[in-house]
Amino acid sequence: MKKRMVVEYGITLDGVWLPLAMLRNLGTHGPWDPPLTGATADQERVLLAHGLAERHNQAGLHRGVGLPDLLDAIPFVPTVSFEEVREEGPQHADGVSRGASSGGSPRRASGRPEASWGTT
Repeated sequence: MKKRMVVEYGITLDGVWLPLAMLRNLGTHGPWDPPLTGATADQERVLLAHGLAERHNQAGLHRGVGLPDLLDAIPFVPTVSFEEVREEGPQHADGVSRGASSGGSPRRASGRPEASWGTT
């Protein structure tokens, strides 16, 4: 079993989280396509209020006139993969390995030295 961290990109508008994946999906739903039905009531309210979506003629939403400009304005860089963290000897609760193999310098499980923020 593995524990995974998932990163979700999006924006908060009027206090409501709008995932970028949902906004891009909404962009594929035109007035003659099947509607987007996965938005919460709060998300629907915000999308409609800002012209990012319009009510579909049956149920759900389709893209609004403001959506393409919003999607173009959001800077997006795909997530960069990083190496798997492997356990190297005894570890403390803070995730730092202080074994003899660390050479006296605290090291994270990845083998990299522990960061010391704010010092030069």
